[in-house]
Amino acid sequence: METETPKRRLTLIAAGGTISHARDPRTGHSGPGLTAVELLRHTTISDTYEIHPIDLAERTQPLRHPNELLALVRVIQQAVETSDGVVVTHGTDTMEEVAYLVDETVRTTVPIVFTGAMRPSWAVGYDGGRNLDNALRIAATVAADYGTLVTMHDEIFEAWSVYKADTGAIDAFTARRGAACGRIFGDQMTLTWRPVARARFGAMPPTLPVSVPIVMMGVGDDGAAFDGVLSQQVQGLVVASMAAGEVPPIAHEKLVVLAKSGLPTVLCSSATSGRTAEEYYYPKAYDGLRAAGIVIEDWLSPRKARMRLMVSLGLRRAYVPFGSEFLL
Repeated sequence: METETPKRRLTLIAAGGTISHARDPRTGHSGPGLTAVELLRHTTISDTYEIHPIDLAERTQPLRHPNELLALVRVIQQAVETSDGVVVTHGTDTMEEVAYLVDETVRTTVPIVFTGAMRPSWAVGYDGGRNLDNALRIAATVAADYGTLVTMHDEIFEAWSVYKADTGAIDAFTARRGAACGRIFGDQMTLTWRPVARARFGAMPPTLPVSVPIVMMGVGDDGAAFDGVLSQQVQGLVVASMAAGEVPPIAHEKLVVLAKSGLPTVLCSSATSGRTAEEYYYPKAYDGLRAAGIVIEDWLSPRKARMRLMVSLGLRRAYVPFGSEFLL
């Protein structure tokens, strides 16, 4: 007598976002309304798995205060201990940061997959059902070694690399690495490369510092945004340099003063792909910043560098640049 293969146990955590938006028939306004169970009704493969639904939208919306994010991290940490995979539905504007936070802090041996939607549930062409189908399939089959993943519009992205490149397009997401790490065609999934083993924090800070601004550099910038930073009790600073890592000379002088004062400072590129340069070609553009104590972040976007700095500060650790494992 053949024994039936047990269903994979998945946890679906509904944390708000456009994917859950429903239209209020009285006002016509759109807002979070679909529960995890209601989201599953838009899928075609949910019966394939044993799914435990959790609703977090009311408790954690709008998921913008860092310490509210920790509530989500705790729920995910609990879920991975009793599941074969975890899916999180989330708003797309902050998904890239939250997925990266989860990737760095949750200790897991099972896949974690984020997804969302660019169109609300009542709109023609609602993409939430397809995206959720894909997320469930990924969470049930992909190795956890890839880390936290994001799936949108039939593509799969690593949490550290993904970013939202368009405010409203159905294919709004792309990768800082230059390409998605996988694609789904119908019900067939293809992963383009194997995961690279890398160190993660693997710990959740008790709190996340909130006063960690991002300062964007521009041509001829005099560094006025740096004035008064120390008096404002800023806990850390991320500088989004011009593409290859340049900081205009006057701003450079002020930035060095800040860094030498002991303020944890990270410099990264404002470009959407590529690394910061190891050196540059005019005085005070780049060289000297490292000597002043500024950490040069090669791989992460400004928003993710900020999240990494916040976690580092919360754990009372020095900022270590991401991705040294990528270098040959």
